[in-house]
Amino acid sequence: MPFWSTPKTSLNQRLRLGLGAMLMPLLMLAAGAVISFEGALGSFDKHDNVGREALFPLADVEGLFLDLNVVASPVGPSRPMTWDKYQEKSQAIKNSLERLLEFSHHDPHQFNSVLEIQRKWQRISQLCQQLLDPSISELGNTQSTRVELQDQLRIILQDVQQLNYRLIAFQNEANTNQAKAVRKEVRQLIAMICGLALALAIVFAYGLSRSITVPLQTLEEGVEKLGKGELSHRIALASGDELSHLAETFNLMATKLEQSQKDLYRLATLDGLTEVYNRREFNRWLRVEVEKSQRNTDQVSLIMVDIDHFKQLNDTFGHQAGDLALCEVAQLLQREVRPGDIVCRYGGEEFAVILPKTNSDDSVAIADRIRQAIAEETVILPSLQQVEMTASLGVATFPADAQTKEHLIKQADQALYGAKTSGRNRVHQAQQNVLENKVVV
Repeated sequence: MPFWSTPKTSLNQRLRLGLGAMLMPLLMLAAGAVISFEGALGSFDKHDNVGREALFPLADVEGLFLDLNVVASPVGPSRPMTWDKYQEKSQAIKNSLERLLEFSHHDPHQFNSVLEIQRKWQRISQLCQQLLDPSISELGNTQSTRVELQDQLRIILQDVQQLNYRLIAFQNEANTNQAKAVRKEVRQLIAMICGLALALAIVFAYGLSRSITVPLQTLEEGVEKLGKGELSHRIALASGDELSHLAETFNLMATKLEQSQKDLYRLATLDGLTEVYNRREFNRWLRVEVEKSQRNTDQVSLIMVDIDHFKQLNDTFGHQAGDLALCEVAQLLQREVRPGDIVCRYGGEEFAVILPKTNSDDSVAIADRIRQAIAEETVILPSLQQVEMTASLGVATFPADAQTKEHLIKQADQALYGAKTSGRNRVHQAQQNVLENKVVV
């Protein structure tokens, strides 16, 4: 099979396979949709985590700054902040600001805002140190220091809040951009999956259709040739499916039809006993050869052969012996004539030989050779008895002796009658041209 080759599976199995293949695009689309949505959710989670990495440190910084209000409060709480506690918070603020700087390096506005907060934190850190460091606490326990610290904390908390708003807006914008990117990726993925699924569906559909239509076309061509009379045509299908079985049945039918036609041809053209052409074919062949002779100005001769004393042979030895004699003479005639000559059984014990492109002298010579061969032939009966035969022959040539097919038969038949009345075992030519031979009765 030129393009598509299928394993030797049944047509029913291939149809099921084709239907299953048609469902493959739907399965691929479903799988692609699941993969796409899972990828989209994973991408959003990733961006959400990135946003939280920035917002969480900022929230920590804001909380730590609020805790420092205790230091700036003129009325101390029941548990005032100690220097050691402050150093822990200061280190936490420093670490959080560094994390914010690391996250904001790709955005200049955010990066500058964090640097500004970091710069203001340095001033707040100095004020807190003046108020809490035991070594310089006398210098820092002033009302002006606490007021400045409160102002600086209020300003830095405002900056933190603005940065927080900016980060939230940035996160929203990033989410929007990510959603657009995910939508684009999903569209591309679904388009790719649709294209692949469509290609697979086309390949499977083409293969399935070829696996059915090609054998059907082969069967159709076989039936068409059979209808035109080409009974020797056979269908070659090796698919091993129902169509292959149908082809085998077709071939069996064609074989039987061919054999039937051969049998009918034999019945219509050959004599059932002697296996030479019958009287009907004799008339057809003689007409054909006479028409050829008329067109080509060639001569055609006719030899009529009659077995001598055939009734006596039947009466003495039985009809089986007569049948054997007829078969022997038919075989002898086919051996003695040329390949292009036509041997026929004219009727009863009489045979006819058509000699295309043969003049009178050559036809007489051939007839005499046949006569001698018959005279030398011995028929061995089932009882092992040997029977000798002779034959009388009449020869006529077209157009020298006759102008039509019917006249040619009449002339040859009259010559045969002359050979019999002259003593048998003779060859007589039309118009009384006779070859004298010894009579064997």
